[in-house]
Amino acid sequence: MRDFSCFGDAAVTLAAGAAGGGGGGGGAGGALDRWLQAATASDYRVALSSRKELRIKVTWTRGVAAGASGAAAAGAAGGPTGIALAIDDGSSLAPPPLAAAALIGTPSRTAPATAPAPAQHFLQKKRGTRSFVTDAGTAVSVYWDTSEAKYYPAGAAEPSRDYHLAVVADGELALLLGGGGGEAARDVRRRFAPAPRRALLSRREQAAQLVHTTRCRFRDDGAEHEVTVACRGDEWGSRDGEVAVSVDGKKVVEARRVKWNFRGNRTAVLGDGAVVEVMWDVHDWWFAGVSGGGGAQFMVKARGAADGGRVWMDEEMANKGHPPAGFFLHLQCYRR
Repeated sequence: MRDFSCFGDAAVTLAAGAAGGGGGGGGAGGALDRWLQAATASDYRVALSSRKELRIKVTWTRGVAAGASGAAAAGAAGGPTGIALAIDDGSSLAPPPLAAAALIGTPSRTAPATAPAPAQHFLQKKRGTRSFVTDAGTAVSVYWDTSEAKYYPAGAAEPSRDYHLAVVADGELALLLGGGGGEAARDVRRRFAPAPRRALLSRREQAAQLVHTTRCRFRDDGAEHEVTVACRGDEWGSRDGEVAVSVDGKKVVEARRVKWNFRGNRTAVLGDGAVVEVMWDVHDWWFAGVSGGGGAQFMVKARGAADGGRVWMDEEMANKGHPPAGFFLHLQCYRR
């Protein structure tokens, strides 16, 4: 039975662009730099006690190790790592969302290609502090330490433990990631009161292999889930190919004959009761191949009460920059 898609060809790009806040570097839907070995971008909404709302986007990147190529590049644990921090405080006088950014130790090619020149801070050290004021007048201080960070799996862009990244906005602890780093992280928690509300809106990951696993929560009070995406083509001995998405080891998508089923969507109910929509678009990966730079895109979105029965979003909403309701996970996989 053939699996027909019920959305337009541009739906994946539109949904990804809106979920990413309309910013990000190059490519469809604000795609990350495909020549990085790995990258992870998380978008947070923070409400301060002053009722000011911030969008904080944190991007972790890992470059390809010098001299590595092909499968070696995908499996290499080396390569430079970087952090990019972007603040959008919603000012009508400020540049477009995510343009007023402070980039910390990230390769220059990951900066937004179309945004006005942001205030950029490049760090050579793995620990330190930086302070800046946005165009809307928000005073921001950043404290980080990744000198002892551990990465799992090896070659991942985002640390898994023994690090911290703290963002203080107008004297409130807007974001604290990692929590490691010893006395420095504890000092930040003691000095600054936490912001009243914080929510993770979306997470975007990029990998240089076509089987990729990540972990996330689709709702704040839900369980953590393991999500695995896979593309199989000629290199697996399958002429027709296969696309699969698994959550907690259970397949929720298994689309064979990729030349017909390169786009599609599924609805799945997880063990903790969360309802998620799974969308895939592997057209460029299947038809363009390595020489064409084709990538496979997967999106998993928690269905929220505000969705009103809609599957994903329509083109008008996406073009206006409205993000989908609920948590949004976007995975991009490239051939090397």
